[in-house]
Amino acid sequence: MKKTKCMPVVALSLGMLLASCSQNLDVEGQQASGQGKLNVTLKPVGTELFVGTRAVQEQSYANTDEYTVVVVDKDGNDLITCKGSELFAQMPLTMPIGNFKVKAFYGTESAASRDFFYVYGEAQGIIKAEAEIPVAVTCTPTCGRISVNFDAEMAKFYSDYNVTFGGTKALGAKTISWQMADTEPWYVKLDSQGETISFDIAVTTKDEYINGDNKEKTTTKSGTFSLARNKAYRMNIKPVYTETGSGELNFTVTIDESTIDKEYDIEVPVDWIQ
Repeated sequence: MKKTKCMPVVALSLGMLLASCSQNLDVEGQQASGQGKLNVTLKPVGTELFVGTRAVQEQSYANTDEYTVVVVDKDGNDLITCKGSELFAQMPLTMPIGNFKVKAFYGTESAASRDFFYVYGEAQGIIKAEAEIPVAVTCTPTCGRISVNFDAEMAKFYSDYNVTFGGTKALGAKTISWQMADTEPWYVKLDSQGETISFDIAVTTKDEYINGDNKEKTTTKSGTFSLARNKAYRMNIKPVYTETGSGELNFTVTIDESTIDKEYDIEVPVDWIQ
């Protein structure tokens, strides 16, 4: 296979090469077996769910000019690697006939981050002689977004409170935390089928709300809930104080979608709030 590095405005029998891109194309084989055309479009989906934070410029993920696009042949060889802006300027691409796959991605992938996330998509098809094949690649975040909202009443009853998350495949034994003053969401890498994440809510009760003997000042309550890629989750935590000596802490896990809203109420031992 002849490996050709793209140069500005260089013509080959298979068509114009892409400036600033790299191509590995079997020119002789292509001439013998025929050519076809490939027209690629990228469609980011779900990044609009992630708008509204300071740490990550999430709207930049909608700009497909900055995506990296890789065209792969039937044997898994990378034929073209290019920035979206450079690729789109040369559409349609002249390609050898046969099976192909187009991969597109943007961002940095991490088990969990507050500074970035990763968007990926792929599509495949068959190039036919003398035909132009359109392929649309849908790119979605490989993570779910988690945020926590502590109700203002928390400060009345507790001197400190936080949530620790863990248990996903990417995190392994590591955990991430949300402290009482935090505001920026976590982007948590997830399996394509979705995963269950664990949480521990730790609260430190103010002295004036600790009654009776053997009451713990700091208490932790654990649980789990399901996460999926390309969805934003907000955990709302609100205390419920009763004067009868029993206490209950309710919290909701809200999936920030227009059609889905799930709530989970957890009964908390009486020594959470006395």
